[in-house]
Amino acid sequence: SSVGWSNRLGSVLTPAAVPGVYTADRPFYWNKIDVGCRMTVIKQQNGDLIVHSPVGIDPPLIRSLEELGTVKHVISPNYEHVKYAHQWAEQYPNASIWGCPGLMEREADVRWTGEVPFGARPSGFRGGNQNIDEHEDMWDWEEFQPLHIDTEVNPFTGKSFFNEVVFYHTASKTLLTTDLFWNYPSNGRTNSQISVDNREDFGPWELAPSVGEIPFGSTAWKFGMDKIFYPFYMNLMVKNDKRQTFNEIAKYITCGCGWEVETIIPAHGDIIRGKKVCREVLQKHFNVQCSPLVDSHFTSPSVLDWLNKMALSYKLERGEDLLEVIAREAGVSVNKGDEDDLIQLATLCASTTLPIASHDFLRADEAIYIYGNQAFLDGFGYSWEEFVELPSRKCVETDTEAEERQKLLDTVKNTAINKSQSSEVDRYDNLIRVRKDGSRILLKGVHLWNVWDLRENLDGAKAKVESGTIKPIGQAVWISKVEYLD
Repeated sequence: SSVGWSNRLGSVLTPAAVPGVYTADRPFYWNKIDVGCRMTVIKQQNGDLIVHSPVGIDPPLIRSLEELGTVKHVISPNYEHVKYAHQWAEQYPNASIWGCPGLMEREADVRWTGEVPFGARPSGFRGGNQNIDEHEDMWDWEEFQPLHIDTEVNPFTGKSFFNEVVFYHTASKTLLTTDLFWNYPSNGRTNSQISVDNREDFGPWELAPSVGEIPFGSTAWKFGMDKIFYPFYMNLMVKNDKRQTFNEIAKYITCGCGWEVETIIPAHGDIIRGKKVCREVLQKHFNVQCSPLVDSHFTSPSVLDWLNKMALSYKLERGEDLLEVIAREAGVSVNKGDEDDLIQLATLCASTTLPIASHDFLRADEAIYIYGNQAFLDGFGYSWEEFVELPSRKCVETDTEAEERQKLLDTVKNTAINKSQSSEVDRYDNLIRVRKDGSRILLKGVHLWNVWDLRENLDGAKAKVESGTIKPIGQAVWISKVEYLD
């Protein structure tokens, strides 16, 4: 293929993501306009190849694929990306040929093996694939996850227009789309058309060099897709009774609550790289708002388990929902039930400017910090790794302060839930603490509570606490304000 915006290197196959993701970028002409098309090849863990959105076959492509592995699956992921399916079925008689739902009937001359089932979802999506039977000859759905966009309708025919299935390659965290998302360039420099706040792993790179100006016809096509088709699709082609499902799908793809996308490979336009950039671009395209990105340790299984105990204990002692309290104090809104409430709590706690921390009594004879959000870490000058092994007494400077602090913690522990803690909260205010570097900070508006070994059900918990059947396993705190004294 010659060098141009639709194949910047003029290469046969180009490495696109690690591990095992390659693309075949080609010009694709519609009424003499190059609208570009990209085929993606996934090398499975067993060495076999999955071909997504096949382009035209030629001898160099055949040789390159032979060197890479055995073509095992060929997927036409929507109604429009089917032009070369028959050609691939003939070239690779031992390969399984798959279509999106309904494609076998529309293109009956192709030697189909089967279709991706209608309503296919990743196992982590709400409802998963409980009522869907996977074809026995299909690939591993955990390795290469399909998600059927079963929410669209052509307003003129009442039927699906694309009926697209998008895919996620788990190992490389790569999203593959055909016509649900596109990224046509505005000039010869890759991704120059995107305006985002974060430039992480973004912009021109060695496998996507500048190729000069984009032909007028291709530029006009971009204008039509961006300014005419996009609002038409979003406003008229998403079924009214499927709008909520579409938003759930969009958030699953975009927000990290399902797929953690770090590379986007569209069939049309430039590849996008970088977790933060991918999220910003997809948020804008789907018009969804995600919780802030946070470091992975803030949402690890062990931290989520502890945050769940913190939240249940807060509800038990204070009678309020911790997620709603932190959101109110931080001045942000949350939609309970819109996505996993525990994930919302974890990301909100991690990203809020309110310092939040917790210690436990389980790992040593003294209290050791087990959790600190970014605001708390920044305030006290520790990294996460340092903080979660730190005895909590290290945050006071003198023996007298340490004794006063311990007396207060013991009072809160012994008071439990059968008395008001308002007086203790008032006393736990305007306190001087010490940072890692020895400088002093002043804590104002401190809210302290016990952490109990609770799971999901609070029924009977109060009686068990009051009877002493269960004991506190830690304590937690959120702080209204921190002032630096030195």
